Amino acid sequence: MTNCCHGIIFSISALVIIVAVGIALILNNSDIEDHNIDFNFVQIPCIEVKKSIKLFKGQIAGGESLGYMGDGVIISGMDDGRLMELNFEKNTAKTLLKLENSRPLGIRKINETTVGVADALLGFYLFNIKTKKIDFLIRQGDFINGIPVLFLDDFAYSHKRNMFYISQASSTFGVERVFLMFVHGGKTGRVLTYDLNTGEKGALDMKFAFPNGIELDKDEEILFINEFQRFSTLSFNLKTRKLSTFAIYPGYVDNIRSDGHDGYWIGVDQINKRFIYYMEKYTTFRAILYWLSEHELITPQNLFVRFGTFLHIDHNGSIDKCFCSSTGSEFMQATEIIQVDNKLFIGSYLPDVDFIAHFKTEELF
Repeated sequence: MTNCCHGIIFSISALVIIVAVGIALILNNSDIEDHNIDFNFVQIPCIEVKKSIKLFKGQIAGGESLGYMGDGVIISGMDDGRLMELNFEKNTAKTLLKLENSRPLGIRKINETTVGVADALLGFYLFNIKTKKIDFLIRQGDFINGIPVLFLDDFAYSHKRNMFYISQASSTFGVERVFLMFVHGGKTGRVLTYDLNTGEKGALDMKFAFPNGIELDKDEEILFINEFQRFSTLSFNLKTRKLSTFAIYPGYVDNIRSDGHDGYWIGVDQINKRFIYYMEKYTTFRAILYWLSEHELITPQNLFVRFGTFLHIDHNGSIDKCFCSSTGSEFMQATEIIQVDNKLFIGSYLPDVDFIAHFKTEELF
């Protein structure tokens, strides 16, 4: 009886794979985009880090983005929708806001009392941490240039222009379908703009493959856009409107943040070389994953190794340091890294990561 059951299960599994392959072959040249990635860049050695300080242990869950307010206070968004105030000098965490159906992602300080929040489910809003006032500037479902707002991910604020630049990961896939968007691989994302002087909403006239983290250079003339699906940071000159590749990485890139000088910290997801190779080299492989994911037969947890990597790049886009935790014990899936003086803080989107990893820069360099 047991052997019979095993045989049936094996037959069903084989049938699912055969059907997936067949459909993938049909989709191969129609729906799944070919990336033509050069894999020579993958060979970058990383330094294994040790003895991270795990702040706010057990008090948070999935603290992805980290907006530093000053005086030891960081504002971060949780997997369950909470916006929290984290005091790294006291190692305390308290909830400031909890909106329904919310996933706060990109968070930054606007002024002494206000943060901006790019929320993957709600839109983009300003939140006064003193008065608790919320001011929505862009709501999910709004139409900008004829395209609906969906899955906002991160933002940068130009004080010089009084302008927000907001990454919209996709105009087709919501955050609940992020893995489907990932294996689809098409340029379904864009960068939105919001002019605080006039209230005008707009978008850059170009598409991106999962635009994720976003940052301005210190002169606020260059907009950096992390294109997750292309392993790269793009630079967009706000004067000349020229777009070019700034840096290439050994994996899928998340957020980018200035180090306060001339360099940048980069969070990198899923550096599993074999998976990356097949995922990006063979369109049919991605088409199979797409079909299996669309029919909820696989999840990211079935495929990805849980460890952590983050990078430091210089002002020319060259990688000068790569740090990792190969077991995930010191940090895991580094989403965002911020530097406060000589302190580094590392957030992660994973809901079961219940701490912010902390290092001092002299311990790494």
